[in-house]
Amino acid sequence: MPRIAYLDIIGGISGDMLMSAMLDAGVSRRDLERELTKIVPRPFQLIANKTTRGAITATHLDVRLPDESAHRLDWQDFENCIETSKLPDQDLDKIRAIFHCLRTAEAEAHNAPEANTHLHELGSLDTLIDIAGAVIGLRLLGVESLHASSIPASTGMSASSHGKTASFAPATMAIIKKHQIPVRVSATNPPAGESITPTGASIVASLAEFNPTTMTLETVGYGAGTRNTDTPPNVVGLWIGGSNDKGSLVERTAANIGVETQSDVMLIETNLDDMTGEELAYGMKMLFDVGAIDVWATPIQMKKSRPGVILSAIANQQDLTRVSSAFFKHTSTLGIRIRQLDRLVADREICSVQTEYGPIRVKLRKVNGTVTQIAPEYDDCANAATNYGVPISEIAEAARTAFNQTKSPNQHHGD
Repeated sequence: MPRIAYLDIIGGISGDMLMSAMLDAGVSRRDLERELTKIVPRPFQLIANKTTRGAITATHLDVRLPDESAHRLDWQDFENCIETSKLPDQDLDKIRAIFHCLRTAEAEAHNAPEANTHLHELGSLDTLIDIAGAVIGLRLLGVESLHASSIPASTGMSASSHGKTASFAPATMAIIKKHQIPVRVSATNPPAGESITPTGASIVASLAEFNPTTMTLETVGYGAGTRNTDTPPNVVGLWIGGSNDKGSLVERTAANIGVETQSDVMLIETNLDDMTGEELAYGMKMLFDVGAIDVWATPIQMKKSRPGVILSAIANQQDLTRVSSAFFKHTSTLGIRIRQLDRLVADREICSVQTEYGPIRVKLRKVNGTVTQIAPEYDDCANAATNYGVPISEIAEAARTAFNQTKSPNQHHGD
């Protein structure tokens, strides 16, 4: 079962809070330090202690560094660290993506070219450790995908080397807007101060998804921020578990069977009770003509005991507009229902076989490369049956026999 993680952003998020939550969820501090030495160019030490924020027991992480006053870093310094790192390539790709997110946000916030932006608080090893530590920690936890809650909007102002600013720093706000990170505004938002740092925002924007998911919970860790607030508690939660996501289940099922998945298919439906059979048949033909994959009608009983039908169509997402328009143009509907479907689809191939009644096309269904069904094309069989005056079933059987006689010796099939 794929392992996933969920970030419960309760009081805020920063790079060190996320690393703290990872340690609380079971990451070994020594393992994290060992991996970080593959990218951090100077000595450092991670000091982790248990603490509380409100009623929540959490881990708080201190990153101990030598005097850095003479060691300010710029963007090129960070890039050099990445280029010379011995971390796995997949880690380095994610670290680069986070730094790119942060760099473009700083440039936008200060209305300056990326090369001319000054890092100020971000120009230290802390920033590299926070970003690399988040990526490494997820790998050590075996997390394949990260999901996140909305982020809380704090109140008041925060202070930086630029002076007083809004509770969201300009770079943080740029990241939130560009990446459409959902923000919640409520009476329990964090108090004045910076609850979401630019580094924390860039990590979440680059690594996390904000769509719903389901999971089987295994462990929960909490990382504490430095400020000791409890309205709400200044912590971020990290939930780790196995994925029960429907999409993952469908993909695993398809792989087990040996077929392909389609997750961009739409089901369009409407209830009808005031169309004649001829009108309904014409409407179904028009739906096929504009690109519907399949169309069918299901008898139902409607209000006042009137008989009616559910008219249904399946269409690819790119054809949704045309198919939906055809519902309104060629049926009497006042509204349609639309939902996304997952499909398992076998591989198909159409070939022509020569029979005593002429050429007949047959559709082959293949699973794991093996032909498992032979379906003679109805129109070809019907035309041959009419021309030769024999039952259509005889034409279909002749087509199956012809295919079996002409297939290669290593092909197998089952009807």
